[in-house]
Amino acid sequence: MLREDAQQAGGATRADADPVWRCASCGAEVARARDRIPLDGAATRAFVNPEGIEYVVAGFSEAAGCSEVSDPSPYWSWFPGCSWQVSLCRSCSAHLGWRFSGAARFYGLIVDRLTAP
Repeated sequence: MLREDAQQAGGATRADADPVWRCASCGAEVARARDRIPLDGAATRAFVNPEGIEYVVAGFSEAAGCSEVSDPSPYWSWFPGCSWQVSLCRSCSAHLGWRFSGAARFYGLIVDRLTAP
């Protein structure tokens, strides 16, 4: 009988081949490790919003576990030429980060609100 986590060549399992980042609040799948992208050449970046709150974010090209709940806004964007939208966990509505669009399209997700693979 075949199993979904059957070993592939090299000893890796299918589950290991495409690990997922999960919501730290509810454990729902948020994004795939293969979708990680650098932000201005760095694995993570720290940003401060207008209220003085600092966020450390990681970049993702896709985040299927996120749902956007605001209109795009260019106000105080951390990325020139991009507007942002608030992104929440589709399962529990925890604030996970932002979807950026415009000059580029990507997600900036708050590292301490995710569980790494």
